[in-house]
Amino acid sequence: MNAQEMHAIASLDLEPIKVKLMHEESGEGWTLERANAVEFEYRRFLYLMKKFPQEQTAPLVDVDTFWHYHILDTLKYAADCEAVFGHFLHHFPYIGLRGEDDEAAHLRVGLRMKQLYEETFGEDYARATAPADFAHSGVAAQFAHSGVVGAQAGFYQARPRLAAALAV
Repeated sequence: MNAQEMHAIASLDLEPIKVKLMHEESGEGWTLERANAVEFEYRRFLYLMKKFPQEQTAPLVDVDTFWHYHILDTLKYAADCEAVFGHFLHHFPYIGLRGEDDEAAHLRVGLRMKQLYEETFGEDYARATAPADFAHSGVAAQFAHSGVVGAQAGFYQARPRLAAALAV
């Protein structure tokens, strides 16, 4: 991943998504601390999607929720995907819901995300330093799916402090 690709992730404006997530009535009612923590992890998710486009992965539930709210702003999400990936990053929200084989696939892609995360960032996927109300879990039921479509997949976005953390 080159500096320009890192910059594309770092420069995404995710403030509107956080505002929506923090809204009590139409969002999730998250605190600013939680929204910031999940934003950090969402940018890391986007980074991994960019770095490993052939991988099938599943983010943690809070990251997936952040992703869903990003996707809901369709114009912004499409433009952000183009800026970061050069194509639309699709999401497949049904993995793990269609029987035992599907549940096993869900576990497999969730564990693969954990492996890529830990190898890339040198940190535990479920860190004890996360805010108390921030759900980091490596349990299969806590994963969502990135929806790799053919050779296309998605990745992470960083801000200055995050860009430094990603320079592995």
